[in-house]
Amino acid sequence: MAHGKHAVLEPQPAPLKAPGLYWLLVAGLTICRSGCVVVPFLSLYLVRQQHFSAQDAAQVSAAFGAGWAIGPALAGWLADRIGRRTTLLLTLSGVAAVYLTMPTLDGLTTLTVAAAAVGLLFDAPRPAVLALVADMVPAAARGRAYARLYWASNIGAGVAGGVGALLADAHITTLFYVAATSNTAFAVTVVFCKIGATPAVRPSPGHSTSRRPAVYRDMFRNKPFLALTGLTLLFLCGYQQVLFGLPVAMDRDGLSPSAYGIINLINAVGVVALQPLLQPWTDRRAPLVVCAAGALALAAGMGSNLGAQQSIVGYSLAAIVWTLGEVLYFSSVMTVVESLAPAEARGRYTGVWASTMGISALIAPLVSSTALDLGGTAFMWTTSTAPAAAAALGLIALQRHVDNPPAAVPEPANRDLVPASA
Repeated sequence: MAHGKHAVLEPQPAPLKAPGLYWLLVAGLTICRSGCVVVPFLSLYLVRQQHFSAQDAAQVSAAFGAGWAIGPALAGWLADRIGRRTTLLLTLSGVAAVYLTMPTLDGLTTLTVAAAAVGLLFDAPRPAVLALVADMVPAAARGRAYARLYWASNIGAGVAGGVGALLADAHITTLFYVAATSNTAFAVTVVFCKIGATPAVRPSPGHSTSRRPAVYRDMFRNKPFLALTGLTLLFLCGYQQVLFGLPVAMDRDGLSPSAYGIINLINAVGVVALQPLLQPWTDRRAPLVVCAAGALALAAGMGSNLGAQQSIVGYSLAAIVWTLGEVLYFSSVMTVVESLAPAEARGRYTGVWASTMGISALIAPLVSSTALDLGGTAFMWTTSTAPAAAAALGLIALQRHVDNPPAAVPEPANRDLVPASA
């Protein structure tokens, strides 16, 4: 393994010794995710409650996706410029206000604007939260810290699914108030527990506050970071078909909406069960290797759907496989992102990386609908398997590049690869 600027990507198993504020951050995020009930049911609300056509609902959903594509990057910039704490409070209170307003709106234009605002803000706390983890937790324990955060947020997502299923049929408008309450609760936790009140960010060696305007220029010269971001987008273009392609495919196979709910439940339970079980294995391996294994598992799971047609059992077995891929990828990728970012730019790097989620949410529906029109569900699952498999190959190549960096690369051009703890 190479030493120096790339040595941070070595697997560093260590017990998770984190300050109390870290666990409060985990608890606050879990509460917030437990109320993330509007987004999965937004299209249903527009069609059933607002009586929009499918085309109008698609327009509103597209506005949401556009907001999501730029929200994390903007929030990451704010997290570095005005602080993690202030960014959290602004984004949490902002999205809560939008949620409270949306039930009073009924026009296509106003709801489109509101949906764009939700997209912009609902995932915007993520860069500040992830940057805070790097600020608070020792470098050797950050892998486990990110994995625990991912695990806890999925517990919250599982609760949100249950709450949404309980309220969506008869009380769908109530979902907006649940979402507003959960975001407000996280904001209150940030205020009263003083999360992020004491900045822990120190400039990396060779960096100074006078170089802030050059952060994005340096970021876009950071080839390993750009490669990881692009490979994450590929991975997500396959993974997002769980949200966009899977329900359509199951409906075409004559399965009821409750069958899709069962798949979501399997996914939620699988994440909560698998992440702690896999932790000892992931601790002993380089994060990029774990990510590559996750992308391969996702490809296998998407491909398994080819043989699952008309069978809830088949779809359930495939869900276990792609859930394994999700767990492996998302429990390890943030360790790599953090290792490639200078301390004073963690928010911006994390924000740009997180924007791939919104971008993939724009791309995936177009891919699935086009594939379904051209070749049916079989072709759609093929187009879902291909990007995940390509991401796995790219991650393996990136790991080899990290292990054997080109000797001719001048040191100053890559100083952003040196973590603050190096």
